[in-house]
Amino acid sequence: MKIDNINKNILFLLQKDARMTYKEIAIELKRSETTIRDRIKAMEREGLIQGYTVLIDKTALGLNFFSMILMNPINTSDLDSVTEKIKMVKNVLRVYQISGHHRLAIFMVAPSYKALKEIIKTQLLPLGLKDDEIVTVLEADREFIAPLEIP
Repeated sequence: MKIDNINKNILFLLQKDARMTYKEIAIELKRSETTIRDRIKAMEREGLIQGYTVLIDKTALGLNFFSMILMNPINTSDLDSVTEKIKMVKNVLRVYQISGHHRLAIFMVAPSYKALKEIIKTQLLPLGLKDDEIVTVLEADREFIAPLEIP
């Protein structure tokens, strides 16, 4: 799929506000609504646009403990399958395969440190994980996803 300047601009606008309507994007880019709709649908079909999401104030829901947990699979050959299983654990926001001493970075929220430790003990370790190191986020102004600069 060709990513021209119009598609780049559509993606930029959707990253800033995924709730923008076809009409609003069309007005902003001085294009027809049909053109915008067709391009967005094509980018969805091609998998370039994979979905739309909402950012939630987790602290308003009582999820006050935000952390990154660094872990390793017991068997390194299980890295991919363990990664897929981690995605199903409650309150996991993201999981990354990383280089270095630890092979996985798991971003999670929980009501408390105690609750997080319980999730690690009952849900993560049974997946075949070891060597947990918890990095606590002490303060964050807000969660956001910045628009990507598309080359």
